[in-house]
Amino acid sequence: MKTLLLAISLFVCFESAGLGQSKINGLPKGAVVVEMRKLLSPSHPNRTLVFWMINPKKNPTGYALDEVYSCPDQTRGSHYSGPTRVSLVNLATMNIMSTVKVSSRYEDGGDSFDVPYAIRKGNYYRVEGPVREGVEARPTILWLKDYNGDGKPFEFALFEAEACMGIQTTLIGYSEKQDRVIQYPIKLEVVAGSKHSTRMTPWADYLFSKKPLRPGFWRYEIDYRGRAGSLDKWEVRYNSAREQFEGTLIIVPGE
Repeated sequence: MKTLLLAISLFVCFESAGLGQSKINGLPKGAVVVEMRKLLSPSHPNRTLVFWMINPKKNPTGYALDEVYSCPDQTRGSHYSGPTRVSLVNLATMNIMSTVKVSSRYEDGGDSFDVPYAIRKGNYYRVEGPVREGVEARPTILWLKDYNGDGKPFEFALFEAEACMGIQTTLIGYSEKQDRVIQYPIKLEVVAGSKHSTRMTPWADYLFSKKPLRPGFWRYEIDYRGRAGSLDKWEVRYNSAREQFEGTLIIVPGE
């Protein structure tokens, strides 16, 4: 009982303190915890998600209140950059049970991601409470919701913009069935004219920023034709048996 109470007190401290050192067993040298969120799992009551980075670099934006965000800053604001991880931790023992590596969609084989520590309200990451327009405030990265439609709020989304069109999104969450943290794979059948291919990726354009038509099902279009691009038609659904998202991407070339 004393061990459990200590773990709970540590969790409350870390969740409110933001970036800092932790008492989690197995973290490497230079690791700092950005956020922790307890999982309300009846099957495994001592599980928590931990978002952490290794020797992150701090990158303030320096915007004046009346300056407009660049498009990439809509998903990163003032941010930490560096190797980024999400771990499942047993609160009773403070041991790491599993970990996923988060890397930029735009880095081929790289090991870095941009995580906002302060960002303006009304963009992709949730900022709670009243915040003056133009002021950056601390976001909640581990904003746990039921994204896959299974009725359990065990997932959170990450967002990355490289330009003003195209928002890459990925979903990370807790699998009760596997008792581990997973970055959900997305299996896509891609149709571009006469070309057909299958793509397995953890990232999808706009997917987890869109509201589903029904739990676990999305259908939407992204029109890049005004930028000499294509009309992209997405239809994606969650396969609970395989714990992955599956769907089609039809790419209609622009004129």
